[in-house]
Amino acid sequence: MSQTAQTPSRSAFPALIAILGSFLIFYFLLNATYLNSDDQTVEPAVERPSLAEHEAAATDKLSDYAVIDAAAGKVRLPIERAKALVVSENSK
Repeated sequence: MSQTAQTPSRSAFPALIAILGSFLIFYFLLNATYLNSDDQTVEPAVERPSLAEHEAAATDKLSDYAVIDAAAGKVRLPIERAKALVVSENSK
C-alpha cells in the first residue's frame, strides 16, 4: 500500500487580498501626488493685450520711426521707406 503525499491546497483568497491591497496603495499614492496637485500648480496670470492693442502696436512698429540703439546708430524705419531705400540701393 503506497500512500501518495498530498500537499495542502492553498486558498487564493490571501493572494487576491494582497493584489487588491497593492492596487489600493498605488491608487492612494497616485491620487495624493498627481490628482490633487491642482491647487499647487497655479500659473501666474499673464497680462495679454487684446487683438486691437496688438495690431495697433504692430502697425506702429511698421509705420513709425524709432531709435533702437543710438550708440550703434540703429534706427527703425517705416516699412515703405525701407523698401524704397533697398530698391534705390540695388538699382544703382
